[in-house]
Amino acid sequence: MILDNRENGGGNSEILLNTLAYFVNGEVGSFVERANRTPLGVNPSDINGSQRVPLVVLVGKNTASFGEIFAGILQDLGRATIIGEQTDGNVEVLSIYDFKDGSRAWIATSTFRPLNHPNQNWEKTGITPERIVSSRWDEVTLETDPAVLAALQYFDQEG
Repeated sequence: MILDNRENGGGNSEILLNTLAYFVNGEVGSFVERANRTPLGVNPSDINGSQRVPLVVLVGKNTASFGEIFAGILQDLGRATIIGEQTDGNVEVLSIYDFKDGSRAWIATSTFRPLNHPNQNWEKTGITPERIVSSRWDEVTLETDPAVLAALQYFDQEG
């Protein structure tokens, strides 16, 4: 299965958990703020063998926030191969504060650390694909997309 995550700018943790549930289960990492660590656990939802289906996740410059965390978790757990471009590193959780004058502050309150490599700092490094392939989604079709073609080639080599 190829999951195209290149234009995934984030979302919320509930969607992250519900989507991850198709592919992994158990503790997958932690949200860390100062001295506190909050484990992130996934309850599995195996749909027609989704927990075992081979995966490639496509990422790019517009993969951010929970989109990066999703791809990074699958990579960290050895559950998926990542293909595409280096992501920019935007894996913090933001709290929003509204003020009486109409202004708003978005303040990072925690960041994500992967289970198997907790010393990695995706906020600084982003997610590094196993195969770097540049592609502009607005200039290609499914049949000519270099990232999709690289994913198909990956499956051919693994099969």
